[in-house]
Amino acid sequence: MSLQRKLRYAVLGIGRMGSRHAENIAFRAPRAQLVAVCDPRPSSLDWAKSALPSTIKTFDSSDRCLRESDVDAVLIASETGLHAKLAIDSMNAGKHVLLEKPISIDLETSRQVVQETEKHPDLKVMVGFSRRFDDSYREVKNMIDKGKLGIPHLIKSATNDQHDPSGFFVSYAAASGGIFIDCGIHDIDLARWFLLPSTPAVKQVRKVYALGHNIQHPELEKDNDVDNGIGIVEFENNGILVVHCNRTMKHGHDCFTEVFGTEGKVIVNGNPQLNRVEIRDAYGVRTESTPTYYERFREAFVNEVNEFTDVVLDNKPLPVSCVDALESAKIAAALTHSFRTGLPVYFDDAGEPVLA
Repeated sequence: MSLQRKLRYAVLGIGRMGSRHAENIAFRAPRAQLVAVCDPRPSSLDWAKSALPSTIKTFDSSDRCLRESDVDAVLIASETGLHAKLAIDSMNAGKHVLLEKPISIDLETSRQVVQETEKHPDLKVMVGFSRRFDDSYREVKNMIDKGKLGIPHLIKSATNDQHDPSGFFVSYAAASGGIFIDCGIHDIDLARWFLLPSTPAVKQVRKVYALGHNIQHPELEKDNDVDNGIGIVEFENNGILVVHCNRTMKHGHDCFTEVFGTEGKVIVNGNPQLNRVEIRDAYGVRTESTPTYYERFREAFVNEVNEFTDVVLDNKPLPVSCVDALESAKIAAALTHSFRTGLPVYFDDAGEPVLA
């Protein structure tokens, strides 16, 4: 396709993440054009009118946006419970889809979205696992592919959010799918990316086990959720993932990954520093930490939308597919079930978690 053509986008959902995606498309994606945004909340549409180019159309209905905005692609950043419906509606409207993770909080609904993609082979549908677009994680993947670490066999990964004393995530928890689906899905996807071959056999996972507790928010118990969770995943090729998710860090967003190989080990973000500024004061010598996930992966989100734009305009293969997202969702669902039952979850020969 011509380099002069721009991919016309609508963003569905312009809350905390959607507003950032909208800004990235509008101001940091040379081959993209933000045409419309959609959100049922008047305050979000007011923000769009003040912060985004004046030519952008605003909608409070996704049906109207898909029907009237005349776009090529949509970026879906709504609340998680609406991801699947909006993705299916968008595909049926003939739009390419970049979908915030996870596909859904429900495994069966996630399957429905994957099945829908198979009905639309002409459309590009990608789930935005932002860490795959981060330069540091990409360098680790490059090292693995070149054999510099030998055979990777163990991943220790963490998504540890800064404690939010307002309790926002407590009210959000009921609709999040639980800590392993909401927070751990990125770590799970990384482990699959690093440990598994690019064309894996049907069965990827042998078993998982999880446990957790609440140290700051006992009120999460009503939603069968925790503010700290530990999961162990044993893959069929004997690779292991140990994942820690929590929402109780006092110093900031602490997100790191250790990759152990037979010839070496690498650590990504072992020191979650915000920048290269070193502070020397009455408290000693220190650096400030990244406060949220977005500050840590700001450039990865820009890379994500630019690469998806190139995928559509140049008809390239997807760097991460809905099938990848579904396989990660199976593991997250199994970890959630294990935590809630106190029992390990095994995967059958078809690669499905046995959740009975």
